[in-house]
Amino acid sequence: MSDPRDERPEDREDEVDEAQAEIDADLDADEDVTGDDAADADADAATEQVPAFLTEPPEEPEPADVAEADADPEATAVLPPVPADEPEADAEATAVMDAVPAAAPATGPEQAVATDEVAESEEKRRVHWGRWALMFVLIALVGGYFAAAVYASGRIAAGTTVQGVDIGGMTRDEAVEALQPTVKELNNAPVAITTDDAEATIVPKDSGMAAGAGATVDELLRFSLAPFDLLRSFTGAEREAPLVTVVDVDALAEAIDATREELEVDGQDAAVEITATGASSVASVDGVAIDAEATAEGLGDAWPVDTYPAVTDLKPAAIGTEDADAFVSELNSEVLAGDVRMTGENGPATVTAEQLTRFGSVEDVDGALTLVIDGPSLAAELESADPGLVSAPTSASFHFTSSHQLRTTKSQPGRAIDGGALGEAVVAAASSVEREGELPYRNTKATVTSGDLGVKDLTTKVASFDTPLTDEPVRTQNLVRGAEKVTGVVVKPDETFSLLDSLAPITEAGGYQAAHIIVDGFLTNGIGGGLSQMATTVYNAAYFAGLEDVEHRPHTKWFTRYPAGREATIFVGSLDLRFKNNTPYALVMSSYVTGGRLYVDIWSTPYYEVKTYASEKTNFVQPKKVESDRSTCLDTPMGNPGFTITNRREVFLDGDLVDESSYTWTYQPDNGVTCTN
Repeated sequence: MSDPRDERPEDREDEVDEAQAEIDADLDADEDVTGDDAADADADAATEQVPAFLTEPPEEPEPADVAEADADPEATAVLPPVPADEPEADAEATAVMDAVPAAAPATGPEQAVATDEVAESEEKRRVHWGRWALMFVLIALVGGYFAAAVYASGRIAAGTTVQGVDIGGMTRDEAVEALQPTVKELNNAPVAITTDDAEATIVPKDSGMAAGAGATVDELLRFSLAPFDLLRSFTGAEREAPLVTVVDVDALAEAIDATREELEVDGQDAAVEITATGASSVASVDGVAIDAEATAEGLGDAWPVDTYPAVTDLKPAAIGTEDADAFVSELNSEVLAGDVRMTGENGPATVTAEQLTRFGSVEDVDGALTLVIDGPSLAAELESADPGLVSAPTSASFHFTSSHQLRTTKSQPGRAIDGGALGEAVVAAASSVEREGELPYRNTKATVTSGDLGVKDLTTKVASFDTPLTDEPVRTQNLVRGAEKVTGVVVKPDETFSLLDSLAPITEAGGYQAAHIIVDGFLTNGIGGGLSQMATTVYNAAYFAGLEDVEHRPHTKWFTRYPAGREATIFVGSLDLRFKNNTPYALVMSSYVTGGRLYVDIWSTPYYEVKTYASEKTNFVQPKKVESDRSTCLDTPMGNPGFTITNRREVFLDGDLVDESSYTWTYQPDNGVTCTN
């Protein structure tokens, strides 16, 4: 049975606007809804809906028989009408009638006519009064019905529930307060949008859907004269009333549209597989797409619900089965049907049909099926089968002649098949009528390039220094070994040279032997003895090349074979000789022993000009004889006195002074030592 309220003629747009206003109020605040305004509105609405016949008195009908009596003059003469407000006339008429004997027979026609007219008039009065009584009863009934309708609109009918919340018998404020928690929960409870294989959620209040407690209660309290509504109000029949909701379909569709990434499934494109027997296709599979607008319309009508199945469409694959079948036919009949000849700088090469299928595959490139050849793997196989297709690179190098002159060899790149470009070149050749193409090549880098060595900079001997040897053969052998290790060391611009790193390891395994060294001012034996002469010679070569002094320290005692104050020593773990290449050119070291002297040459491109100055020796301290009980003590004669000296260096670039430095050093006297152990 349909609800009689559904047949009311109220304007539904006004109801939606009112419901929206109520819902907005519910969503904006959790405050209680007052009932006075609603009650006034209900009363006004009730008044507007009262039928006209309940507010205007009915017109008194004019009976047809009365009209006929008024039209009969004879009847009026015999028995005039008796007014309703003159009871005396009725009494008199009754008295006259009572005077006539009951048993007296009527005598004559006139008496019979009078009697009939009296009876007829009495009947008319009874009918007239009966109609008025019926009207009064009807008015009373309608008034009572209206009063019942007004009463029913003041509170929720007993037995009424909304979303499982019992609000029967409640006033508007009570019902709104009871519904608000449920409505708030519904507005915030996620709704799952589902497909066969996926699920995504949206939040109603953020997606254009909202329910209102106040709007729902006002709908239940709306004035109604429908008998079914009144009967339900007074009988307490159980009823689950609908919740008033408002849905912005556009906003809901937009929220559902945002779930596409979670819900939609792309179609599986058709594919092509290549095996030894040729190409074959794999059929495409359509995916799943959602219809956001249709889903929004359906969900808007169905909400509140926990889940809702999305309206879906097929999502066709980008590459269909027909496309794959056509590409398979082209591959098998043309592209993979025979050998391909490739020619290049190092000779020709043949790519067989078997290699095409073995190294070939089909990929989706920008939405199109494309044959792809594994170029690197094919290139390696072609080079292995014919090594002549490859030219090896030549590394840069240098060497020193027997006269200690530098000779350099520039690096040369090699040539190899360019595997990165080979695949496309072979596909293009296989797709051509001639089935021929050009073999792509690439240069291969040498292990050591000219840039690595800086050979273009190694043009001239820019500095050289030499020092005399002693008459100790073991010491000289250590210097020969040290010169071998220093020779060929390249120092790039801004790099720092370390003598200890170049000579390492200074051990017997490294080719060094024990010879005289000075420890704490006393002469003793140690592995690598004599290498301090290498330090002095390297220091002076760098000094005159204008290179930056990073670390050096002179000996504690002066030996006449070295420039006073312009020499250096080393000691593993504590003292090193280091300089920085502060020129824009690479340099290479060369060292050798010849003619009773140790030489160190520096080869590079000329850059600086250097001038040096030495001060007079001052503060002399004469040596003396001392005794020592050290276990490693060696008897030594007295040597040179101690003194102080300063050396100054000026560095010029293109005639301009760019650096000026001085270094002052004080030597200790070279005392004679007598061992007492």
